[in-house]
Amino acid sequence: MSSTVSANVDGSTVAKLKMVASMENRSVSNAVSSAITVFVGLPKGVRDFLLELNADNDQDTINRLGREMMAAAARVRLEKAAGDLASEHRFGGPDGTSGEIDMLEEATALARPAAQRR
Repeated sequence: MSSTVSANVDGSTVAKLKMVASMENRSVSNAVSSAITVFVGLPKGVRDFLLELNADNDQDTINRLGREMMAAAARVRLEKAAGDLASEHRFGGPDGTSGEIDMLEEATALARPAAQRR
């Protein structure tokens, strides 16, 4: 069941929200819903720190933190994908175990023909 909530937001934030929603081809309502879902899912210390950075208008730290979060997300995605591939037991020796080297060799073999077509 969904509920409607309202909030008072300054004009600058509304402009940023509309820009983000437009760039992501989403409705403003969908962007707000996603933002709330993410925000309430974060630990309190992280929420407080993000609000503090925003209040201080510390855009450099916000950007740096954003880059570090994207790097961490990429590492987690890579680890998950490697785990998913390993669980398929399509690589490795006769015992069916998949190691990182086996997956890298297979990735290289798959990428080589594409590189040669260039």
